[in-house]
Amino acid sequence: MDTLMATLNSFIAQSKREIFDDLLAGGTPRVGAFDSGQLEQGRTLGAPRMGTTTLTPDTVTHEFLFGEGGATPLVFTVHILAPERIVFLPVPGWVIETIWQGEIAGSYVFASEAESHLATFTGLLAPEANAQYFGPERAKRRE
Repeated sequence: MDTLMATLNSFIAQSKREIFDDLLAGGTPRVGAFDSGQLEQGRTLGAPRMGTTTLTPDTVTHEFLFGEGGATPLVFTVHILAPERIVFLPVPGWVIETIWQGEIAGSYVFASEAESHLATFTGLLAPEANAQYFGPERAKRRE
């Protein structure tokens, strides 16, 4: 897989599709680490289906589901080392939270405020600060 100039979303989509195609063809995933025993067990349960994808700062994990009908599916996971560190980009503090017809607006601030906002935002990209955004999703706030 060519990762030069790839976005994270395209990397995820391409790797997931490649693995899924490999599984549908009866092969093993061409990329990533996985439990071959789990794969063999899954194959006895039927055709694979795509599951979720989760991220950590250094790994993309794809889940594929094996199982037919009402039985509990077997979740087969494939862990792929990311070609570079994955970061979560939180919504910056300067973004206006009022959304009108799908538009999100910026805001007017003094240049010194903008520099302060950028410094704060850049600080959130450091590995230690950014780690807080990975893991189970928090409940969305309601107003």
